[in-house]
Amino acid sequence: MRDVPCRVIEDLLPLYHDDVCSEESRTLVEGHLSQCEACRNELQRMRAGLPVEEKVTVDRNSDDRVMKKIASSWKKGRTRSFWKGMLLAAILLGCLALSYEGLFNWEIVDVGTQDANITQVSLHEGKIFYHLQVDDGYAIQSLINNKKEDGNLYVTAKRPVIKRKSEAPYIFENTYEFIDLSWQNEDGKEVKAIYFGTPDDRKLIWKDGMDLPQTEKSVLERFGME
Repeated sequence: MRDVPCRVIEDLLPLYHDDVCSEESRTLVEGHLSQCEACRNELQRMRAGLPVEEKVTVDRNSDDRVMKKIASSWKKGRTRSFWKGMLLAAILLGCLALSYEGLFNWEIVDVGTQDANITQVSLHEGKIFYHLQVDDGYAIQSLINNKKEDGNLYVTAKRPVIKRKSEAPYIFENTYEFIDLSWQNEDGKEVKAIYFGTPDDRKLIWKDGMDLPQTEKSVLERFGME
C-alpha cells in the first residue's frame, strides 16, 4: 500500500485515530502503516499528545473527499494505461500488416535460371523478341530490366518471399517479351548482350552479332505491331 501517498494517509490519520473512518479507509490506512514507518510515527505522536476527552471534531465529509481524491487518481491511471494499451496494439497491428505485405506482396526474391527456358528469339525493327517459360511451379510477379555499365542487360524475374502457385492465365512464367534496343541505347551506351537472370546466375537471350530470324507475324500481333 505504499502506492498511496503519505499526505493522503495523513489526512485520514485523525479519522483513524478517533475510530470514525469508514471500513475502506481503515483498510487503506492499516495497509499503508504496515509498510511506512514515518506514518506509524505520526500516529504514535497523535496518540501520545491527544487526550481522549479532547477528541477532535470530525468532518465526515473530509473522509469522502480523500476517498474521491484516491478514486480520481486511480481513474486517471487507468485511463493512461488504456491509451498506452491502444497505442501498443496499433503498433503491433502495423508491424503485422508490414510483415504480411513484405512476405506476400513485396517482390524482393530473384527467380533462378535453373528452370527457365528461353526460346523463339527473333528480331523486328531493332526489337529483340523472345519467349520465356519458367517451370518451377510458382508464379512470377514482375520482370525487371537492369542495364549494367559493361553493356549487359539483365531481365530479372521477381516474386515475394511467400510464393504463389502458378496458374493460368499466366503472368510472366509463360510469356512473350521484347527488348527495344533503340530505347535501351538512348543513354549512349549500347546494349551488347541480353541475359535472363542476374550477373551471378544468368542465361543468354541475345548478344551483339547473333544471327536472328525475323519475328513471326503471330508474335507481333500479340503486341499490336502488325
